[in-house]
Amino acid sequence: MKHVFEVRVGELVLKLAQGDITSYPSDAIVNAANKYLEHGGGVAYAIARACAGNAEEYTRISKLAMKEQIGREYIEHGEVVVTPAMKLEKRGIRYVIHSVGPICKGRWDERLRERLHLAFTAPLKKAEELKLKSIAFPAISAGIYGCKMENVVETFISAVKEFSRSAKSLKEVALVIYDRESLEVAEKVFREMI
Repeated sequence: MKHVFEVRVGELVLKLAQGDITSYPSDAIVNAANKYLEHGGGVAYAIARACAGNAEEYTRISKLAMKEQIGREYIEHGEVVVTPAMKLEKRGIRYVIHSVGPICKGRWDERLRERLHLAFTAPLKKAEELKLKSIAFPAISAGIYGCKMENVVETFISAVKEFSRSAKSLKEVALVIYDRESLEVAEKVFREMI
């Protein structure tokens, strides 16, 4: 794991890192989920496989948790489902917080920005509710959902800044980017916005 940028935002330390989110040392990691919590590809598949050794099994566990916590078989923007980190607990990760972002397909408007903002804010609020000290996010909606990395990172930073005013137990928030090209874009936005 390579830390690229670190800054204090209110009571929080905000970090930008490059690496595999399933190896990031935080109390919780966020899964960029689809609304049915079917972990079939991308970050969701990698997290599911790392947690249970088998993505199908973790999908089953996630769907049960969703039924218990939300009361239906899908989640909306701004809702989250919490599942145990299972095998990742040996790395210090206790929970996976599943959050769904918007599908942009190259588009960007205020409605998409609001939905993405909710996708970042809801896990922060849940981490606070669980009295966690640290949480790590992937670039929600930047993969197959087709949101531009610049827009995703700007929205992430904006959500963290807003949340920092009410943070109590949460002390560290990280954005973990896997590939070098995306990291360069993210770092540029961090330097411009902070």
